[in-house]
Amino acid sequence: MDSGKVESTVVLKCKADKIEQFKVAVSQLVHETVKEPGCEIFKIFQNKAQPDEFILWEIFKDEASLDLHMKSEYTQECFSLGLFEAVSATYHTEVI
Repeated sequence: MDSGKVESTVVLKCKADKIEQFKVAVSQLVHETVKEPGCEIFKIFQNKAQPDEFILWEIFKDEASLDLHMKSEYTQECFSLGLFEAVSATYHTEVI
């Protein structure tokens, strides 16, 4: 049964010489995003084997909540820095 939630895992590739700047930027992004009423999970992990690769795990209560997040000033500001690119995205639903 589809809950209507938007759940995804996104692999981000950061510019190798911008990793620390990226960490500061996404720290601010996470800080703001988790305050959003429709955000259930928003976490970013660094790949130990490939330090320039990060994994974003996000769950929003519905598509409208994700749209609101994507249009927010702080999300747009983070994207505008040009520190990373999305390499892949997997949309999933919880089984159990």
